[in-house]
Amino acid sequence: RYADKFYVECAAAGKTTQLAYVGDELVGAIACRLELTPEKDAARQYIMIVGVYAPWRDRAIGTRLLKHALNEGSKDPFIKQAYLHVQTNNDDAIAFYTRFGFKRNGVTLNYYKRLDP
Repeated sequence: RYADKFYVECAAAGKTTQLAYVGDELVGAIACRLELTPEKDAARQYIMIVGVYAPWRDRAIGTRLLKHALNEGSKDPFIKQAYLHVQTNNDDAIAFYTRFGFKRNGVTLNYYKRLDP
């Protein structure tokens, strides 16, 4: 579903990209990439995707994935912030990220091609 570049960026992000398993079943994932700040003196952790397979939601899997990625990012003194994009009509995701201290910083028009969260 994704271009090869996506997977290369995930692998380069190290421990901030993780898969979640219950037994042998893959139930969730978080994928991040590192980006230089505009000043090129630090990095930002861009959270590209957090996903949990529907039957496994509401079991704190997404919470554990996000906490893990943010914790790993905080260990790197070069990483100064984390950010992500969320569809403006995805109230559940907005509430989820707000619990972690994320704040709306603006709206990027036409960022998402698919409009349904």
